[in-house]
Amino acid sequence: MFLEDLREKLENYELDLPGVEAQLKLSPPYREYPNLEEVKKTNPRIAAVLIMLYENEEGNIEFPIILRQIYNGVHSNQFSLPGGTFEPEDINLSYTAIRETVEEIGVEEENIEIIKQLTELYIAPSNFLVYPFIGIHYGVPEFIVEEREVLEVIPLDLEAFLAAEPEIFDKSFSEYVVEIPGYKLGRDAYIWGATAMILSEFTSLLEKL
Repeated sequence: MFLEDLREKLENYELDLPGVEAQLKLSPPYREYPNLEEVKKTNPRIAAVLIMLYENEEGNIEFPIILRQIYNGVHSNQFSLPGGTFEPEDINLSYTAIRETVEEIGVEEENIEIIKQLTELYIAPSNFLVYPFIGIHYGVPEFIVEEREVLEVIPLDLEAFLAAEPEIFDKSFSEYVVEIPGYKLGRDAYIWGATAMILSEFTSLLEKL
């Protein structure tokens, strides 16, 4: 079983994570990467997200990406990993990732197991320090979206995603256009920014196993 093998490999993984070097491969060119220790001293908002792997009914490994609702905020209508803000009652950040995933896409908490934490990432526009996790969902999930936050859940085939090369695309920001690296989902639809940077480290880590 792929997921069982992956869990064992990640639990026994003792090398350094690919880290910032892998993240920067998908970083927007206009974004300077800050010193995380200095960022932490400024008390940024804390969040956690989850790369939730599962085996679908055909036996293929997938993980869900969400399209966020349209709202008055910097991450409106963007593709992202499920996750959200750390709450004081959360026992730890891995629980935050699970809780927020359950809330956003309706999967069952008891079916999720966290198997690895990736490198934290600072998102300057929203002042979030994000902690990404890799997890396994046992059984085929039934997605029930939280419509106030999520427009759509998009399951991505892991094998196809790992085989695809990131692309450079033109991203419009009000009066100017910037060339940005991202993962293409469809016509004019790309995963970019922090989510792409997290997935870049994820793919680099799988290549090391």
